[in-house]
Amino acid sequence: MSQKNGRLDLPLLLAYAAPAIVLSALNMALVVYIPPFYATEVGLSLSAVGIAFFVARAWDALLDPVIGALGDRTHGRFGRRKPWIAVGTPILVAATWALFMPGPGVGMVYLIVTIVAYYAAWTLVQIPYLSWGAELSPDYRERNRIVGLREAATFVGVLLATGLPILIFSGSEPSIGSILMVFLVITVVVLPVSVGAALWRVPSGHTLSTSVAPSLVETISILRRNKPYLLVVSATFLLWLGLHIYNAAVLMVIEFAVGLPKSSFLVLVFVQFMVGTLATPGIVRLANGIGKHRALAMASVLVALSLPLLMAVPSGNQWYAMAVFAVLGVTISPIWILPTALIADTADYAVWKGGGDDVGLYMAIYNFFAKCALAFSVGIALPLLEYFGFDPANQTVQGTITLTLVGLVLPGVPLVMAALLLWRYPITEHRHSVIKRRIQARSKKPVEYSV
Repeated sequence: MSQKNGRLDLPLLLAYAAPAIVLSALNMALVVYIPPFYATEVGLSLSAVGIAFFVARAWDALLDPVIGALGDRTHGRFGRRKPWIAVGTPILVAATWALFMPGPGVGMVYLIVTIVAYYAAWTLVQIPYLSWGAELSPDYRERNRIVGLREAATFVGVLLATGLPILIFSGSEPSIGSILMVFLVITVVVLPVSVGAALWRVPSGHTLSTSVAPSLVETISILRRNKPYLLVVSATFLLWLGLHIYNAAVLMVIEFAVGLPKSSFLVLVFVQFMVGTLATPGIVRLANGIGKHRALAMASVLVALSLPLLMAVPSGNQWYAMAVFAVLGVTISPIWILPTALIADTADYAVWKGGGDDVGLYMAIYNFFAKCALAFSVGIALPLLEYFGFDPANQTVQGTITLTLVGLVLPGVPLVMAALLLWRYPITEHRHSVIKRRIQARSKKPVEYSV
């Protein structure tokens, strides 16, 4: 692995980050477009869509620890992560096709089955991919750089995913199904190419040496005693819960509360992620300066304060809405960038306490709770909207008030709770350097790299 002054080569990092472009576009489509697509154009009720997402996410989340643990215990010529990514990619492409192009007359069972298949394939790719990034460097600041570049690629993917429909459907009001077709084409064409380039170009990373690798049962026991990890997982669950409640309602907020057409949402998201991309270097520098946990805590509070600004946007005024989304681009970006870097540091803490190098399991359990947050958010937001009188087919003043309270105010509760937890996180840069030195002293060979 090529390094200069402890920093990984940029071409290597770009190759690693490339798959995040497509994966982020898929994630955006799933969270933002699939619920209203099945609720409006396919014809399922809001409650049916909410229940389908909850059931599928809850079942799928059980796969995450399994895939993470299996990846940690995979040994071979191509390392611990690459084989899983290679297997999962074609399955993900096929599952995306089924989910984004349902036939006529499909119901809740079809939605559950296709989402389960999609998330199973997603897990096969994402868990090893995140773990791979954590293993590219053991350094506190270099991990910030790695995740910063990967999440910048995530933002670029969203920019492409929003910018292309704007260009393709310029001057028209596209259906959600037409927009999903753009995402599908990107997936089929770009994902296999970017994944193939990463698997070929990027080394497998490093493993921390320990005397005897503990069993899976012992690993879980160590994990339960890893207070920094439990704190991060709890906080990030609350972060994603708040953000996904907003995501589940935002398309309807733009259309029915702000008074803009659905096509304007693409422009607004483009602005948000363009600003987020530009802000990424500053976010990484801030995390290096004050600590990634404090930067993340500050961001969560700012998001909670920023979301209600959409209620002040004059009806139909796209320029005001763009200004609010630009603010959200800065405040939401740390939630995308920093959590996995914190998870990697807590995995090092576990090694110091006698555990194995189980970063895959740690990422998987983090992902498990992130998926639970999405399941709960859709299962909370959509039924609440329906229960308190919001009906997209029959708009009332009460329904609009309900929409803004659920979509813009309610997310602030878990976001502020997350900030309070994160402020107590104990692993600073100095403490992490001490942990790393003690691991290296115990193993007598600091890092093992493989291609």
